Amino acid sequence: KIYSAKKKLGPISDGRGAGGNGVLALCLSSRRNMCVHERVLQESDREAVDAACRSMTATWVLEQAQKNPGSMETCSYYDNFQAAGEATTMPSGIYDLEELKKWGK
Repeated sequence: KIYSAKKKLGPISDGRGAGGNGVLALCLSSRRNMCVHERVLQESDREAVDAACRSMTATWVLEQAQKNPGSMETCSYYDNFQAAGEATTMPSGIYDLEELKKWGK
């Protein structure tokens, strides 16, 4: 309901992005709804999605993959986000789940 009400307000950005004085509103949800990884999306239930995600993003998996490239499957979306670090900013605005997924890819 809040998302719908804010969306009706129209543009509320000053163009400075989330790091400036602009407004950033996100609709948060579970991995099952937010994930953009093709293999994880094939899982049928929440527990399987969580397990698939953890199997590609857990600290020990990332460490093993770094030591032996190609030995473990990691999530390229997560890897890219981590590599960009805090330099990654979203433009000011109001995002629903589908918009966040598009931005994440």
